Amino acid sequence: MSKIQPSDIMPLDQYDRIRDEYRQRIFQVKKSRRVAVGDYLTFLFENQDTMKYQIQEMARVEQLKDPEAVKHEIETYNELVPDPNEITASLLIEINDPAARAFKLKELVGLQDSVSMLIDKDYQVQAEFDDRQITDGKISSVHYLRFPLGQKAADAFLSTSSVEILITHPACSYRQELNPDQLEAMKEDLKASRI
Repeated sequence: MSKIQPSDIMPLDQYDRIRDEYRQRIFQVKKSRRVAVGDYLTFLFENQDTMKYQIQEMARVEQLKDPEAVKHEIETYNELVPDPNEITASLLIEINDPAARAFKLKELVGLQDSVSMLIDKDYQVQAEFDDRQITDGKISSVHYLRFPLGQKAADAFLSTSSVEILITHPACSYRQELNPDQLEAMKEDLKASRI
């Protein structure tokens, strides 16, 4: 999967003309890459399309016309475009009540050591969190993470029908198996990352 280039990003006026249909297409792409785990954790598995959409939307909201500003957004979001034999995700901790959310974000300190993917009941791959989003005493409600599979685990992922997300934090313990649509979408992304 190639990284996003400045030429991949449409000028604002062009994007505005096709935004509605573009968004509908991306919502379909995201639908099979959204995995709810437990009551308040959502994994959004990312690829080049989802990140390109994020850049287009950010440029639109901030009215970015300066090529250097757009380039900065591309560099930022390219971090979540998967490298070969890798799966990336945004992890959202979705708790609507502000007081409950503040409490839970303190309770979940250490979550970065408690998220993994179990592939074919054989390969357990620990998620790597972005250290910039972790502070002492509290975690962020949005995290960017990578699952560096390596060649053998990636090969197993492509040939299995069993992949689970594991959360083993004392305050938050879940197992969630990917459904066939989710698994197929992520296999497509994994294959594309090897190109």
